[in-house]
Amino acid sequence: MPSSDAYDFRRPNRFSREHVRALQIVNETFARQFATVLSTTLRVVSQASVSSVGQTTYDEYVASVPNPSLLAVLSFDELPGQGVFQLPMDIVMGVVDRLLGGPGGGNQPSRALSDIETGLVRRLVQRIVLELTYSFESLDLVVHPKVVNLESDAQFMQLAPPAEPVILSRFDIRIGDQQAVSTLCLPFATLQPALDKVGARTSTPRTGADSVAARQVEQRLYAVPVEVTVAFREVSLTSSEVLALAVGDVLPLRHPVAEPLSVATDGIRVAAAVPGSQGQRLACQVVSA
Repeated sequence: MPSSDAYDFRRPNRFSREHVRALQIVNETFARQFATVLSTTLRVVSQASVSSVGQTTYDEYVASVPNPSLLAVLSFDELPGQGVFQLPMDIVMGVVDRLLGGPGGGNQPSRALSDIETGLVRRLVQRIVLELTYSFESLDLVVHPKVVNLESDAQFMQLAPPAEPVILSRFDIRIGDQQAVSTLCLPFATLQPALDKVGARTSTPRTGADSVAARQVEQRLYAVPVEVTVAFREVSLTSSEVLALAVGDVLPLRHPVAEPLSVATDGIRVAAAVPGSQGQRLACQVVSA
Protein backbone atom coordinates (compact mmCIF):
# COMPACT_ATOMS: atom_id res chain seq x y z
CA MET A 1 0.00 0.00 0.00
CA PRO A 2 1.30 3.50 -0.67
CA SER A 3 2.58 5.20 2.47
CA SER A 4 3.56 8.77 3.23
CA ASP A 5 4.52 10.76 6.29
CA ALA A 6 2.10 13.53 5.29
CA TYR A 7 -1.63 12.86 5.47
CA ASP A 8 -3.54 14.01 2.40
CA PHE A 9 -6.95 15.25 3.54
CA ARG A 10 -8.05 15.53 -0.10
CA ARG A 11 -7.58 11.77 -0.52
CA PRO A 12 -8.23 10.00 2.79
CA ASN A 13 -7.07 6.41 3.00
CA ARG A 14 -10.12 4.19 3.36
CA PHE A 15 -8.21 0.96 3.90
CA SER A 16 -7.72 -0.84 7.18
CA ARG A 17 -5.15 -3.58 7.71
CA GLU A 18 -7.93 -6.16 7.39
CA HIS A 19 -8.91 -4.67 4.02
CA VAL A 20 -5.32 -4.83 2.77
CA ARG A 21 -4.93 -8.49 3.74
CA ALA A 22 -8.29 -9.42 2.22
CA LEU A 23 -7.55 -7.65 -1.08
CA GLN A 24 -4.08 -9.17 -1.24
CA ILE A 25 -5.59 -12.66 -1.02
CA VAL A 26 -8.15 -11.82 -3.72
CA ASN A 27 -5.49 -10.54 -6.10
CA GLU A 28 -3.04 -13.38 -5.47
CA THR A 29 -5.80 -15.87 -6.30
CA PHE A 30 -6.69 -13.92 -9.45
CA ALA A 31 -3.02 -13.80 -10.51
CA ARG A 32 -2.71 -17.59 -10.29
CA GLN A 33 -5.88 -18.11 -12.32
CA PHE A 34 -4.80 -15.39 -14.77
CA ALA A 35 -1.53 -17.24 -15.46
CA THR A 36 -3.35 -20.57 -15.85
CA VAL A 37 -5.74 -19.16 -18.47
CA LEU A 38 -2.84 -17.65 -20.45
CA SER A 39 -0.80 -20.87 -20.33
CA THR A 40 -3.63 -23.18 -21.38
CA THR A 41 -4.93 -20.87 -24.12
CA LEU A 42 -1.62 -19.83 -25.68
CA ARG A 43 0.26 -23.12 -25.13
CA VAL A 44 3.23 -21.23 -23.67
CA VAL A 45 4.56 -20.91 -20.14
CA SER A 46 2.97 -17.81 -18.60
CA GLN A 47 3.32 -16.24 -15.18
CA ALA A 48 1.46 -13.55 -13.24
CA SER A 49 2.14 -12.16 -9.78
CA VAL A 50 0.80 -9.28 -7.68
CA SER A 51 3.24 -6.37 -7.49
CA SER A 52 1.04 -3.92 -5.54
CA VAL A 53 -2.47 -3.25 -4.28
CA GLY A 54 -3.33 0.31 -3.30
CA GLN A 55 -5.67 3.25 -3.35
CA THR A 56 -5.53 6.08 -5.85
CA THR A 57 -7.99 8.32 -7.68
CA TYR A 58 -9.60 7.62 -11.03
CA ASP A 59 -7.90 10.55 -12.80
CA GLU A 60 -4.48 9.46 -11.50
CA TYR A 61 -5.12 5.96 -12.79
CA VAL A 62 -6.16 7.23 -16.23
CA ALA A 63 -3.03 9.40 -16.40
CA SER A 64 -0.82 6.37 -15.61
CA VAL A 65 -2.23 4.06 -18.33
CA PRO A 66 -0.05 3.78 -21.46
CA ASN A 67 -1.67 4.79 -24.74
CA PRO A 68 -2.58 2.66 -26.58
CA SER A 69 -3.58 -0.15 -24.19
CA LEU A 70 -6.21 -2.82 -24.20
CA LEU A 71 -8.83 -1.57 -21.72
CA ALA A 72 -11.63 -3.99 -20.94
CA VAL A 73 -14.54 -2.19 -19.28
CA LEU A 74 -16.14 -4.56 -16.77
CA SER A 75 -19.62 -4.62 -15.26
CA PHE A 76 -20.86 -6.59 -12.26
CA ASP A 77 -24.55 -7.46 -12.08
CA GLU A 78 -24.38 -7.75 -8.29
CA LEU A 79 -22.35 -4.56 -7.66
CA PRO A 80 -22.61 -0.88 -8.57
CA GLY A 81 -20.15 0.83 -10.87
CA GLN A 82 -17.76 -0.50 -13.50
CA GLY A 83 -14.14 -1.60 -13.43
CA VAL A 84 -11.24 -1.72 -15.89
CA PHE A 85 -8.86 -4.57 -16.70
CA GLN A 86 -5.85 -3.29 -18.64
CA LEU A 87 -3.21 -5.08 -20.70
CA PRO A 88 -0.28 -3.40 -22.54
CA MET A 89 -0.78 -3.37 -26.30
CA ASP A 90 2.54 -5.07 -27.13
CA ILE A 91 1.56 -8.07 -24.99
CA VAL A 92 -1.90 -8.10 -26.60
CA MET A 93 -0.44 -8.10 -30.12
CA GLY A 94 1.85 -10.95 -29.11
CA VAL A 95 -1.22 -12.84 -27.84
CA VAL A 96 -3.01 -12.25 -31.15
CA ASP A 97 0.06 -13.51 -33.03
CA ARG A 98 0.10 -16.72 -30.98
CA LEU A 99 -3.67 -17.24 -31.35
CA LEU A 100 -3.23 -17.07 -35.13
CA GLY A 101 -0.37 -19.60 -35.11
CA GLY A 102 2.56 -17.18 -34.96
CA PRO A 103 5.54 -17.27 -32.58
CA GLY A 104 4.57 -14.17 -30.60
CA GLY A 105 7.73 -12.38 -29.50
CA GLY A 106 8.73 -8.83 -28.65
CA ASN A 107 8.60 -7.03 -32.00
CA GLN A 108 4.90 -6.24 -32.14
CA PRO A 109 3.06 -3.19 -33.55
CA SER A 110 1.55 -0.67 -31.13
CA ARG A 111 -1.86 0.23 -32.55
CA ALA A 112 -5.57 -0.24 -31.99
CA LEU A 113 -6.98 -3.70 -32.72
CA SER A 114 -8.80 -4.59 -35.92
CA ASP A 115 -12.31 -6.09 -35.78
CA ILE A 116 -10.99 -9.65 -36.19
CA GLU A 117 -8.28 -9.11 -33.56
CA THR A 118 -10.85 -7.58 -31.20
CA GLY A 119 -13.04 -10.68 -31.46
CA LEU A 120 -10.12 -12.99 -30.66
CA VAL A 121 -8.90 -10.94 -27.71
CA ARG A 122 -12.37 -10.34 -26.30
CA ARG A 123 -12.97 -14.06 -25.78
CA LEU A 124 -9.64 -14.45 -23.99
CA VAL A 125 -10.18 -11.41 -21.79
CA GLN A 126 -13.66 -12.64 -20.87
CA ARG A 127 -12.14 -15.94 -19.74
CA ILE A 128 -9.56 -14.10 -17.65
CA VAL A 129 -11.97 -11.74 -15.87
CA LEU A 130 -14.37 -14.60 -15.14
CA GLU A 131 -11.71 -15.85 -12.73
CA LEU A 132 -12.65 -12.89 -10.50
CA THR A 133 -15.75 -14.90 -9.57
CA TYR A 134 -13.54 -17.50 -7.88
CA SER A 135 -11.11 -14.89 -6.50
CA PHE A 136 -13.74 -12.86 -4.64
CA GLU A 137 -15.16 -15.91 -2.88
CA SER A 138 -12.66 -15.22 -0.08
CA LEU A 139 -14.63 -12.03 0.63
CA ASP A 140 -17.93 -13.95 0.63
CA LEU A 141 -18.77 -11.89 -2.44
CA VAL A 142 -20.52 -13.38 -5.47
CA VAL A 143 -19.62 -11.55 -8.68
CA HIS A 144 -20.20 -12.35 -12.34
CA PRO A 145 -17.99 -9.92 -14.31
CA LYS A 146 -18.70 -9.25 -17.97
CA VAL A 147 -16.67 -7.40 -20.59
CA VAL A 148 -18.90 -4.51 -21.66
CA ASN A 149 -16.53 -2.87 -24.10
CA LEU A 150 -12.91 -2.80 -25.27
CA GLU A 151 -11.13 0.54 -25.52
CA SER A 152 -7.61 1.56 -26.47
CA ASP A 153 -7.41 5.10 -24.99
CA ALA A 154 -8.17 5.65 -21.29
CA GLN A 155 -9.03 9.30 -21.92
CA PHE A 156 -12.25 8.21 -23.67
CA MET A 157 -13.45 6.25 -20.64
CA GLN A 158 -15.71 8.15 -18.24
CA LEU A 159 -16.37 5.45 -15.67
CA ALA A 160 -16.08 7.56 -12.51
CA PRO A 161 -15.59 11.18 -11.35
CA PRO A 162 -11.92 12.26 -11.48
CA ALA A 163 -11.54 12.37 -7.69
CA GLU A 164 -13.33 9.05 -7.10
CA PRO A 165 -11.16 6.70 -4.98
CA VAL A 166 -10.35 3.42 -6.72
CA ILE A 167 -8.57 0.21 -5.79
CA LEU A 168 -5.64 -0.32 -8.16
CA SER A 169 -3.97 -3.72 -8.44
CA ARG A 170 -0.82 -4.20 -10.50
CA PHE A 171 0.35 -7.55 -11.87
CA ASP A 172 3.74 -8.47 -13.29
CA ILE A 173 3.04 -10.81 -16.20
CA ARG A 174 5.29 -12.89 -18.40
CA ILE A 175 4.24 -14.68 -21.58
CA GLY A 176 7.11 -16.58 -23.11
CA ASP A 177 9.89 -14.01 -23.38
CA GLN A 178 7.57 -11.00 -23.12
CA GLN A 179 7.20 -9.12 -19.82
CA ALA A 180 4.81 -6.33 -18.89
CA VAL A 181 2.58 -4.87 -16.17
CA SER A 182 -1.19 -5.35 -16.20
CA THR A 183 -3.66 -3.49 -13.96
CA LEU A 184 -7.11 -4.00 -12.49
CA CYS A 185 -8.97 -0.86 -11.41
CA LEU A 186 -12.16 -1.09 -9.33
CA PRO A 187 -14.03 1.86 -7.75
CA PHE A 188 -13.86 1.78 -3.96
CA ALA A 189 -17.66 2.17 -3.84
CA THR A 190 -18.03 -1.07 -5.82
CA LEU A 191 -16.23 -3.14 -3.19
CA GLN A 192 -17.13 -1.14 -0.09
CA PRO A 193 -20.04 -3.44 0.97
CA ALA A 194 -17.72 -6.47 0.89
CA LEU A 195 -14.91 -4.62 2.68
CA ASP A 196 -17.33 -3.48 5.39
CA LYS A 197 -18.20 -7.15 5.96
CA VAL A 198 -14.50 -7.92 6.36
CA GLY A 199 -14.20 -5.33 9.13
CA ALA A 200 -17.35 -6.58 10.84
CA ARG A 201 -16.20 -10.19 10.60
CA THR A 202 -12.82 -9.48 12.20
CA SER A 203 -14.41 -7.53 15.06
CA THR A 204 -17.09 -10.14 15.87
CA PRO A 205 -16.36 -12.01 19.14
CA ARG A 206 -15.54 -15.68 18.71
CA THR A 207 -18.10 -18.17 19.90
CA GLY A 208 -18.41 -21.95 20.22
CA ALA A 209 -15.40 -24.04 19.25
CA ASP A 210 -13.42 -20.98 18.10
CA SER A 211 -13.85 -19.35 21.51
CA VAL A 212 -12.70 -22.49 23.36
CA ALA A 213 -9.66 -22.82 21.09
CA ALA A 214 -8.76 -19.15 21.59
CA ARG A 215 -8.93 -19.51 25.40
CA GLN A 216 -6.79 -22.65 25.29
CA VAL A 217 -4.13 -20.91 23.18
CA GLU A 218 -4.18 -17.93 25.55
CA GLN A 219 -3.76 -20.19 28.60
CA ARG A 220 -0.83 -22.01 26.95
CA LEU A 221 0.86 -18.69 26.17
CA TYR A 222 0.55 -17.59 29.80
CA ALA A 223 2.22 -20.86 30.87
CA VAL A 224 5.32 -20.41 28.67
CA PRO A 225 8.43 -19.86 30.87
CA VAL A 226 10.42 -16.70 30.14
CA GLU A 227 13.78 -15.56 31.48
CA VAL A 228 13.62 -12.45 33.69
CA THR A 229 16.69 -10.35 34.51
CA VAL A 230 17.25 -7.69 37.17
CA ALA A 231 20.09 -5.37 36.21
CA PHE A 232 21.96 -2.21 37.12
CA ARG A 233 22.64 0.44 34.53
CA GLU A 234 24.95 -0.68 31.77
CA VAL A 235 28.55 0.48 31.95
CA SER A 236 30.54 1.42 28.86
CA LEU A 237 34.24 0.52 28.72
CA THR A 238 36.84 0.66 26.02
CA SER A 239 38.36 -2.59 24.79
CA SER A 240 41.69 -1.70 26.41
CA GLU A 241 39.99 -1.15 29.78
CA VAL A 242 38.29 -4.54 29.55
CA LEU A 243 41.59 -6.29 28.69
CA ALA A 244 43.32 -4.52 31.59
CA LEU A 245 40.86 -5.84 34.23
CA ALA A 246 42.51 -7.97 36.92
CA VAL A 247 41.50 -9.75 40.12
CA GLY A 248 40.76 -7.21 42.84
CA ASP A 249 39.92 -4.31 40.48
CA VAL A 250 36.86 -2.25 41.40
CA LEU A 251 34.45 -1.39 38.56
CA PRO A 252 32.15 1.57 39.36
CA LEU A 253 28.60 0.86 38.17
CA ARG A 254 27.56 4.54 38.17
CA HIS A 255 24.08 3.44 39.28
CA PRO A 256 22.61 5.88 41.88
CA VAL A 257 21.91 4.13 45.18
CA ALA A 258 18.34 5.48 45.30
CA GLU A 259 17.49 4.45 41.72
CA PRO A 260 15.57 1.15 41.29
CA LEU A 261 16.98 -1.65 39.21
CA SER A 262 15.52 -2.59 35.81
CA VAL A 263 13.43 -5.77 35.50
CA ALA A 264 13.39 -7.03 31.91
CA THR A 265 12.43 -10.06 29.84
CA ASP A 266 13.80 -10.74 26.37
CA GLY A 267 15.46 -7.32 26.47
CA ILE A 268 12.18 -5.46 27.15
CA ARG A 269 11.86 -3.51 30.40
CA VAL A 270 8.70 -4.55 32.25
CA ALA A 271 9.15 -3.11 35.78
CA ALA A 272 11.45 -1.43 38.29
CA ALA A 273 12.56 -3.08 41.55
CA VAL A 274 14.76 -2.57 44.59
CA PRO A 275 17.23 -5.28 45.69
CA GLY A 276 16.87 -7.23 48.90
CA SER A 277 16.91 -10.75 50.30
CA GLN A 278 14.46 -13.48 51.24
CA GLY A 279 15.91 -15.96 53.66
CA GLN A 280 19.25 -17.12 52.31
CA ARG A 281 18.57 -15.88 48.77
CA LEU A 282 18.86 -12.58 46.96
CA ALA A 283 15.53 -11.05 45.91
CA CYS A 284 14.02 -7.88 44.57
CA GLN A 285 10.78 -6.06 45.27
CA VAL A 286 8.83 -4.56 42.36
CA VAL A 287 8.13 -0.89 43.02
CA SER A 288 6.62 0.15 39.68
CA ALA A 289 5.40 -1.48 36.50
